[in-house]
Amino acid sequence: MKKTILFSTTILLSLFLVSCGDKPAPVEETATEEVAAVTELDADLQAGKEAFEMTCASCHGEQGNADTPTAQALNPKPRNYKAPASEWKNGNTVAGVTKTLKEGIKGSTMVSYAHLGDETIGQIAQYVVYLTKK
Repeated sequence: MKKTILFSTTILLSLFLVSCGDKPAPVEETATEEVAAVTELDADLQAGKEAFEMTCASCHGEQGNADTPTAQALNPKPRNYKAPASEWKNGNTVAGVTKTLKEGIKGSTMVSYAHLGDETIGQIAQYVVYLTKK
């Protein structure tokens, strides 16, 4: 009887120790890696983001919500990129945003950024459209 109990205890202890071995990565780590991969921007969007942060974010906010102190002081308020397309002067497409960046919007504080050049304007326009979908 003692041998059976000892044997059973040994088997159970062995099974317990084996089950405590290497385990697969938790789901949280995998999900974090996938989110990081999805949020990486291609080169043009990254360049657009950097130019946006230097020239546009002070009024429009880093996420395009126009929720900055500067935005609150302006009249009319800067465009909130989450607004419906019908509220955008030139539309919320790359072509519409490019036009706005090149020409500005008369009667507002949105000035022309033509001095940035076509490449940078195109990158910012792509990034602004990206923000409308975030």
